[in-house]
Amino acid sequence: MSESPRGKGKQRVKAGCAYGLFGPEWLMVRASQTMSTPNTNPIIIFPAPKPEIRLSLFASDRAESAIASHALMERHNLDQDHEALRDREANLRDYETHLRQWQAQLETTLQPPPTPQYIAPVALGRVPSVSPFEGDATLQAGWEKLHRARELLEAEQAHVRDDRLNLKETAALLKRHEAALMAREASLAQRESILAAATAAQHAENVKQPSAILRFTQSPFTLAKSVFGGKSAAAE
Repeated sequence: MSESPRGKGKQRVKAGCAYGLFGPEWLMVRASQTMSTPNTNPIIIFPAPKPEIRLSLFASDRAESAIASHALMERHNLDQDHEALRDREANLRDYETHLRQWQAQLETTLQPPPTPQYIAPVALGRVPSVSPFEGDATLQAGWEKLHRARELLEAEQAHVRDDRLNLKETAALLKRHEAALMAREASLAQRESILAAATAAQHAENVKQPSAILRFTQSPFTLAKSVFGGKSAAAE
């Protein structure tokens, strides 16, 4: 009994699915089995479809936008670096020009040394000097600041010198005052010793020489004692 075309189509679809699932070896075995069986139609083998890799439109757009933003950022950084290099180069050129002008001014102002002459010393004043930076206002201002600083330093040195002299005079005055106090104390001690010696001598003299009333009252007794005492001594 022959199969209908619809059944044959189903068998072909099954064979294609089997090829995709089990591979060509299984189909070859299956074909050999079907060929060995009589009254069967040959099976058509369909190749397996290749896998296709597709990126979503949203992911590709995001990747492109990220790449574009990164490129813009890098370009902006490069532009900034180039601008900074240009500014630095311009500053270096200006500085070089300024140095050349300064060197030219120094060369024009410098002159051969004159013959030595006697110059009287200047007392308490600024030492006369010639500024070599008359052409540059900034250097001239710096020169003036240096002169002012020197004047302030000289004034401070003068104040310090005066303070030292005052301290020396104060120390000498204190020493003189101390010497005067020591001399006064020595004279007071000497005067006290003299007074003490005079008081002691007067007291000793008063003890040795009794008063007139005491001598008048004691004279009879002294006379009798001398008389009777002399007789008793002679009798013995």
